[in-house]
Amino acid sequence: MIFEEREKFIFSLLEGLKGRVDFVVIGGYAINAYTLPRFSVDCDLVVKDKKAMLAVKKILETNGFAKKATGTLPGYKGEFLCLATKKPVITTFDILASNVEDRITGTMFPAELIFKNSTKRTIFGKGSPTKIETRVADAEMLFVMKAVSCRKPDIRDVFMLASTKLDKEKILQITKEVPIPAESIEKITSKVNSKGFKDALQGVFGMLPEKQFETSKKKLLALLKGV
Repeated sequence: MIFEEREKFIFSLLEGLKGRVDFVVIGGYAINAYTLPRFSVDCDLVVKDKKAMLAVKKILETNGFAKKATGTLPGYKGEFLCLATKKPVITTFDILASNVEDRITGTMFPAELIFKNSTKRTIFGKGSPTKIETRVADAEMLFVMKAVSCRKPDIRDVFMLASTKLDKEKILQITKEVPIPAESIEKITSKVNSKGFKDALQGVFGMLPEKQFETSKKKLLALLKGV
């Protein structure tokens, strides 16, 4: 399947970047380091500055990638490059430099903060036994970033992250620097309590026992009240 091919290709490219450029994986592939894996259309990387961004660009170009867009990503804005290729399978890399800024709220996540809250982790593929060890944003960092953005995929990811052993104190430390807007908290709360949310969640991550679902929902709502 195309999804499995893309995973293998992306993991091979990440392996090629390791040791040559400092980067942190965010987005869907980062989620796969902590929860049940899901498919992701693209791979999102944060780098410290434009020099590092251009270094990633050069490496990807040697693998057939070309610049697709600059400007604004669906969820974030700021300085970035979007590189894509159609061979061996349609694949996209989004490289964000210096800052990651949420389009809707204007919330800014400095690259320095993301690097500070990142760890070497194993990312697992969903459609194959493929895996890679690389630097990934910590679960708490991802929780805050996705809670701020709170698009439908982000809310599903926040829910799944809440089922893991999140460090509440670490979340509070991050939100002191980058608060989660009240509007985002209200939106997430409404969505996870809505009819059909569980079905939508399972459509992405697979079947979840009712007890596990309810336990994760309680943990998520408690975390949101605490921030």
